[in-house]
Amino acid sequence: MDELKASPKPRVKRNSEPSITEVAQAAGVSIATVSRVLNQPQVVSAKTRERVQAAMKELNFHLNPAASALRRGHGNVITVLAASLAQPWYTKLMRALKVEIEARGFTVMLVDLQHDPEVLRQALLPNSQHLPTGMVLATGDLLADTETFEAIRAAHATRPMVVIGQHVPDAEWPTVQFTDEEWAYRATREMLQHADSVAFLGQLEGSYLATERLAGYLRAVREVGLDEERWVWPIATRGYEAGLEAVHRRIDAGEIPGAILAINDELALGGSRALLTRGLRIPEDVAVMGFGNTDFLDYVTPTLSSVDGSATEAARVAIDALWAQFEEQPFPELTVLERTLVHRESTRNSEPA
Repeated sequence: MDELKASPKPRVKRNSEPSITEVAQAAGVSIATVSRVLNQPQVVSAKTRERVQAAMKELNFHLNPAASALRRGHGNVITVLAASLAQPWYTKLMRALKVEIEARGFTVMLVDLQHDPEVLRQALLPNSQHLPTGMVLATGDLLADTETFEAIRAAHATRPMVVIGQHVPDAEWPTVQFTDEEWAYRATREMLQHADSVAFLGQLEGSYLATERLAGYLRAVREVGLDEERWVWPIATRGYEAGLEAVHRRIDAGEIPGAILAINDELALGGSRALLTRGLRIPEDVAVMGFGNTDFLDYVTPTLSSVDGSATEAARVAIDALWAQFEEQPFPELTVLERTLVHRESTRNSEPA
C-alpha cells in the first residue's frame, strides 16, 4: 500500500533535540525499550540499559520534561475513539492501532462512539481523573460542524491527537485518510464495463465517507449518461439489515441493476442476501462490490469483492504522527493512502487485484 502524498508544509520542529526514535535506532532497540529505560529502568537488563544510555550520550539526548510527563502520567494511556465497533472495518482498524500503540509500551482505551456526535463531544471533554496521554479519532462521520470541530480543537489543545478518516479545513491536528472518491469512481467504471447500470447503495446523511464515495460513483455514471436519480439508493443505517431491506424494496419496485456498489461490506452482504433469496444470481444477474475488504469476505458465498484500504498502514502512519507530537517533531498535516480493488466471486472480473 503506497502513500500518495503528505502535506508539503509539516509542522515546524520546536527544538533541535534528538528524538526517542533516533535513540532507539542508534541503540538498535525498540521505542518501547527506550521508554522503559527512561521511565522504568529496573525492568530493563543492565546490558540493554547501558546500550541505550550510551546512545543517549552520543546523541546528546535530553528528555523533554513535558513529553516525559505525558508518557508517565495517567497510566500511559492512548484513547482510541471509534465510529462504531459494530462495524467490522473499525474492529480491524482498532486491532492494528492496538498493535502499534502497545509496541511503544503504552496501553489502549477504546471508546465506541456509536455514530453519535454527542457521544463524541462528551468523550473529547477533558477529565482531570482520566486525561489520556494522547487520542486517536477514527470516524467517517462528518466532523466539520462548528460544535464538533471546536470540541476536537479544544481536546487537541490539551493532548496530542490524530484523526483517521477525513481532513477538516483549518485542522491543527494530523489526519490520515484514503482516496475514497477516486476508488469509488474506479470501481464503478470497472463494473460498467460488464453491466448497463450500477446502483449506489449507501446515500447517507451525516457521513463524510458516504459522500466521498457517492461523488466518485456520480463522476463515473455521468460520464456514460446513466440515470443517477434512479440508481442512487438512500439508506438510514449502515448495517446488514439495511442492505437487505433496501435491495428487497428496489426489487419490489422492478429496479434491478446490472451491478451494485455499496459503501461498506455489511450493506453489500445484506444486499447480496436479498438478491439470492429473490432468485437472482451473483454475479451473472447482478454483480456486487463492497467497501472495506473486511476479514471474512473469503468465507461467504459467493465471496465478496471489495475496495480495500490497509488498516495496518493507516494505523502505522497515525501512530507515527501521534508520537511525533510527543517528541516535538515535524508531522504531516495530511497523509492520503491509496486503495485497491480486490476481486472475488461477486463481480464479473474475478481476477485477483
